[in-house]
Amino acid sequence: MSGNRSRKETLKYRRYIKKLKKSQKDCQFCDVDNNTKYEVEQTEHFWVIKNIFPYSLWDEMHVSNHLLVIPKEHVDSLKGLPDSTAVEYVRLIEEYESKGYNIYARAPGSAIKSVIHQHTHLIKTDKQRHRVLVHIKKPYFRISF
Repeated sequence: MSGNRSRKETLKYRRYIKKLKKSQKDCQFCDVDNNTKYEVEQTEHFWVIKNIFPYSLWDEMHVSNHLLVIPKEHVDSLKGLPDSTAVEYVRLIEEYESKGYNIYARAPGSAIKSVIHQHTHLIKTDKQRHRVLVHIKKPYFRISF
């Protein structure tokens, strides 16, 4: 299962993406350095930031924290990372995995990947599965407890 946002967050995210496409902005992740209020950590080659449109569910569990690992250099896949950068990436991912974060990234050709700049989701859950979860995609409606 992939992540889901709440109805409110989904609507905000869709409006943001629509506005972004109209603005013809090259890449919003290339400008992360200009918006440090979401920054959690910065390494030589990566930013770790809070996701401004976090998932609310992951694997049927409530998400308690949702971060993104973003390369400072614009690449569309992990294959595009130079070797030294790739080693730093693995060490960074290991660090967050040991803190209980799930690791998720979409492939470059994924139809639902909204940002071309490679990024990896770090998703921490409360480890409590919802007993009941009803999710209807259209019209978007979800009940969980």
